[in-house]
Amino acid sequence: MHILCRTPPPPRMSVRASMRIALITETFTTGVGRHVADLTTALCQRGHEVHLLHGQRRVDPGLVQEVQHLPGARLFALPMPRAPRPQDISSLWKIRRYLRHHGPFDVVHGHSSKGGAYARLLGHALGARCLYTPHALVTLAPDLGRASRLLYGAAERLLAPLTDHIVCCSAAERDHATALGLGTRRCVVVPNGVEPFSAEPLDVRARAGLPAATILAGFIGRLEPQKAPDILIEAVGRLSRQGVPVHVAIAGEGRLLPALQQRVAQLAAESAVTWLGAVDGRRLLAELDLLLVPSRYEGFPYVLLEALHSGVPVVATPVGGVAETIEQGQCGRTVPQEDPIALAEAIEQLVRDASERALLAARARQHARRFGVSAMTDRIETLYRGESCGVPSGT
Repeated sequence: MHILCRTPPPPRMSVRASMRIALITETFTTGVGRHVADLTTALCQRGHEVHLLHGQRRVDPGLVQEVQHLPGARLFALPMPRAPRPQDISSLWKIRRYLRHHGPFDVVHGHSSKGGAYARLLGHALGARCLYTPHALVTLAPDLGRASRLLYGAAERLLAPLTDHIVCCSAAERDHATALGLGTRRCVVVPNGVEPFSAEPLDVRARAGLPAATILAGFIGRLEPQKAPDILIEAVGRLSRQGVPVHVAIAGEGRLLPALQQRVAQLAAESAVTWLGAVDGRRLLAELDLLLVPSRYEGFPYVLLEALHSGVPVVATPVGGVAETIEQGQCGRTVPQEDPIALAEAIEQLVRDASERALLAARARQHARRFGVSAMTDRIETLYRGESCGVPSGT
């Protein structure tokens, strides 16, 4: 059974005691950073005191600016290695010292695997409720080696009893977490949320010298194996060879960039691709006709929610919350993983059918109303207070 944390009826927050909350995350960028920034903002607006402890390397300055001057918000940056390292001992000690000095805290909430580990090793020892949001458990990665899968799985099971709730962003992620042995009772589903927004377009067509009527598809994400940009490039090569009138804008950076650019050249598809580097994805969405999400695994990507709010149909692989969202909202197409031919065919179908794109866009905007920051914060706040979320008894 899938568990969706539902907010209890009033009283509202205005008549309830404020809390002191510590959020811990190694990365304060991309989707995780967006989630943490939105959650921090919403909690501060509800009168809570939020201490955000984040790593120093993977940081989005724009997100820092959004939250650093909020009433009730305090930010603390410290060294946090991305992968497990001996340096983690020093980082853990610095976090412990900070929490003891500024505490006591009602809640310690870790985000992603590193922040989750820090939070769970310290939370209950400091007398706080402890939550962990994985943002896609690393054990979901299909290319994870057997030894690494065993190691990460064992670590998650070891830390699970120290966790009051593991907050999964999709039913698929919760199913994986419970199958991993993390506990039926402690794993709950709280979908991500995004508020409506507006953004100035990047004007990619003009940059690339394209006619204004050109169909523009886009990829927004890290150029890393998880996001499968290599599969996208193979699909683009096929579309280019067949003369499908679509241009693909790729926004993001990562270690696969040189190999991807080389492959585009080998496919003679340079004229079909524009490389944007690190840009504001919302600005690109403002002018896209299609969003392409060929990922190998996901929790519930923020770019998907932002596409829905922007009225952009999505072509994606059915991973994590992607399939649940697209299929329930009928706002895009899903294609098999590792299948560039199926991806190319789905793109071509929508490129050649303007009425279908318009229908999917309308459905996307309508479906986006289900995923707001306020609803997400209501559910998380309920967990912070230790109140019933409809979870069954037992672990």
